[in-house]
Amino acid sequence: MSHSSCSVCDEPLLRLRYFPGQLMTADDMRAEQEFLLKKARRHNRFLHGWGVTCGLDVRLPMPVPGTSDEQPPTCKLWVCPGYAVSPQGDDIVVDEPVQVDLCTGRQEPEPCCEPWPCPPIFTPGRRGDTTQLWLAIRAAECLTRPVRIPVAACGCNETACDYSRIRESFEIKALTALPQLHKDAKAADAAWQNTIAQWRQSGTENRQPLPVPPCPACTDEPWVVLATITVRGNAQRTLDILDISFQDRRVLLSVSALQQILLP
Repeated sequence: MSHSSCSVCDEPLLRLRYFPGQLMTADDMRAEQEFLLKKARRHNRFLHGWGVTCGLDVRLPMPVPGTSDEQPPTCKLWVCPGYAVSPQGDDIVVDEPVQVDLCTGRQEPEPCCEPWPCPPIFTPGRRGDTTQLWLAIRAAECLTRPVRIPVAACGCNETACDYSRIRESFEIKALTALPQLHKDAKAADAAWQNTIAQWRQSGTENRQPLPVPPCPACTDEPWVVLATITVRGNAQRTLDILDISFQDRRVLLSVSALQQILLP
């Protein structure tokens, strides 16, 4: 079925089967965690979808009180706390405001994860050139809380240590192009809306059962777009931020938000 046109982007899950006298190792513990993580990701991806659920507003920095009324420093933006679901079903939680520099690509506080290798840091063009950037976020993980590793009696390395925790984190980056997944998802939403419209117009007498939507597409793109930023190069080889738009943001409404919309 791997080459079938109706195949699904997923695989069967394996969970541990415990029995008396079983020898448990670190690999078994990791397998248990991986099963629960994949189960939660599958639930998010197929039942809820992906996108921004709450918060994650993108704003210009406010002028510091007591200073001049000049414009705030260019290149920098603030991302407010919030929650999103990645295209792979991972939770993305931002628990404190994050400052992002569009010119250098720096994020403060810095992400503890390995930076995504691409796209490259945006380089301002000539003075007066206007272009668009897409500020996006992805789920990430980092190792934390190192502990000493017990060594054998004959071991000579008494300072060995390893990380004992994995912290869920995120990375924010300015993309130079809108991810293809966002374009494909928008087209899929339009096709599904058209299918529902045709079903409603078919009449109640010979109406077929409610159509079943297609499964989400397989993708390796991890980015969730937060905002579309219009920028312009200036004489200082930095950027003037002209506009912040949410036209390309994909919104994933929570159950409570849907209830407020649908219930009288």
